Amino acid sequence: MQSMHCQTSDPKDIVVQLQESLQLGSGFLENPEPKTKQWIRCLAIKAKSEHRTDVVEYLRQIAPAGTTGPLLSEDLDVRRIPFPQRKNLTFSLSGGDEWKLLAERLGLSQIDIRFLDARVRNPCDVVLGTVGNHRYLSVGEFYDTLVDCELPAIADLM
Repeated sequence: MQSMHCQTSDPKDIVVQLQESLQLGSGFLENPEPKTKQWIRCLAIKAKSEHRTDVVEYLRQIAPAGTTGPLLSEDLDVRRIPFPQRKNLTFSLSGGDEWKLLAERLGLSQIDIRFLDARVRNPCDVVLGTVGNHRYLSVGEFYDTLVDCELPAIADLM
């Protein structure tokens, strides 16, 4: 993949270059195949590494939620998600039962989930802290877990 160092490159042009280099059809972003999703994610990672968040933000506008990966570094420990984003993310997940599916996917037992459900106002925040204290959980892995739980719009809050 070519460098995006030229800051004057329009994000649309970069996406068109990807489309042309991979010989993708005009509707490749509407319902991307798994391989296309991988290329979009690679482009987003490359763009972030070259400080081209404008490219990632443009991809997020034109691709389905849960396709580009997080705006945050993929390798960032979830315990280091900046407070405003962590609050928005955990509040969004704790409003209903979504956090329970996430907690289960991250390895919490049903006993732990029942305990948190009855006693904690922001159970998703506790889940992230608990999992993060027992093993390394990256933002990229957390993003993918949210997408696997069919919560791509929430994943895109990162």
